Amino acid sequence: MNDPSQMLKVRIKALKDETSNLMEEIVGYVSDGNTNECLRSLGILENTLKKTYELVDSLYDRIDELERKVNELNQEVNRLKDQIKYTKFFSDYHDWAKTFMQLLIEKLGGIDHWNKVETGLNYIDRNEPIKAKESECLNQLKNLLNKDENKDIGLDFTDIKFILEVRDTSNVMFHKNKQTSRDAEMKLNVETLPDDLKVYKPPLKKAFKAINRWRS
Repeated sequence: MNDPSQMLKVRIKALKDETSNLMEEIVGYVSDGNTNECLRSLGILENTLKKTYELVDSLYDRIDELERKVNELNQEVNRLKDQIKYTKFFSDYHDWAKTFMQLLIEKLGGIDHWNKVETGLNYIDRNEPIKAKESECLNQLKNLLNKDENKDIGLDFTDIKFILEVRDTSNVMFHKNKQTSRDAEMKLNVETLPDDLKVYKPPLKKAFKAINRWRS
């Protein structure tokens, strides 16, 4: 395959040589008083200059295309960086969200109670009515979160939903890590997150606080 940059150099040199030769011819024709040949050479020179302008225009087009491709590449690199951050974030906190939910379900009285809570939350999200038992279990959860011993944690239904999203995110790509809850909590406090992940940070902080208290 021909090297485009080398081909461009060849074209530029050819135009340069052609222009130089034409200028020499024109000078000679002027000296000889050969008007016809002088005009003919001037016409050829004009055409050569036109080719030069076209070449310059094509260079600008190539530069624009190159800039566009570089911008696209930068966007793709940034997208991949964010994707890596997303994967790492959920890898770091998936298991702790799961641990929190296990403790919460235990405090609620078991999986049957939690299933009714989750069903109730889903229907509330869709602005649909819920059953009496679902409402009862939701109130039970609300009372649990608002108990004097838990008030300072500050958990609410919205926090629970975000923690569930962290827990339920696919674990296929996640590596198992051996970080302690304290290490994970400290990391959460200092790490910088993409904007779309920032909503998970406060609920997870509360979850760690609850885990530490409920397991003590």
